[in-house]
Amino acid sequence: MKMKRNRCLRVLTVCGIWGLFSFAGLLTGCSGSDDDYPKGENPSTIESVRKVACIGNSITYGARQFLNDREKECYPALLGNLLGEGFEVGNFGRSGTTLLKNGNSPYWDTPEYTQAKEFLPNIVIVKFGTNDSRSINWPYHGSEFESDLTDFVFQLRSLSTRPKVFLCTPAIAYSNSIGADDGVITGEIIPAIRRVAEAQDLTVIDLHTALQGHQDWFPDGIHPGLEGNKFIAETIYSVLAEEYSLNK
Repeated sequence: MKMKRNRCLRVLTVCGIWGLFSFAGLLTGCSGSDDDYPKGENPSTIESVRKVACIGNSITYGARQFLNDREKECYPALLGNLLGEGFEVGNFGRSGTTLLKNGNSPYWDTPEYTQAKEFLPNIVIVKFGTNDSRSINWPYHGSEFESDLTDFVFQLRSLSTRPKVFLCTPAIAYSNSIGADDGVITGEIIPAIRRVAEAQDLTVIDLHTALQGHQDWFPDGIHPGLEGNKFIAETIYSVLAEEYSLNK
């Protein structure tokens, strides 16, 4: 997959940048004392606080069968447009992948994961769960999801940039055409995500709730078209904007 880095159009003044990040904790990656972090180098300086890595499955990568121009219409590209100048957004999605290490197609083993870490992001958006919920995965390895997600967050927070990690709840599975189970997503995966977020002091971006009532945005019941991608990007942006006072 060709990684897409979105360049943006808005100019942030030096004062604006300091205002956005000096009190938001981005320089240290996450809230809490330095002892709470995995061991690594000191956080990056203000000049490099601008990289956003979007990690996930085909919903992150962009379902080309439902988009006229996947690279421009996937949610990471649209998020980059919203964030504006001063941010570089990388799309590290890989279709069909699971957060489960023992799933049928683990993200852990992909070149995209290696590329995401080499990108040295300051912000990471993590969105998994749809493929994990599938009947070929969850009944056999679902009990491992929470520990695997904990390990995944630990690896990301161990990067020298000490990135701030945001965990997204999965989009609604309006169809079980690929074996995805929204009951598993709602009853087991989302609670596990919330437990990891609470334990690690992370912010959850609740896409599952936000996307309720919008089945028409999902042509096959699983993958969003352009309207769905726009909404996902806007929902994530609204959380980042509040977190870092981007609109103030």
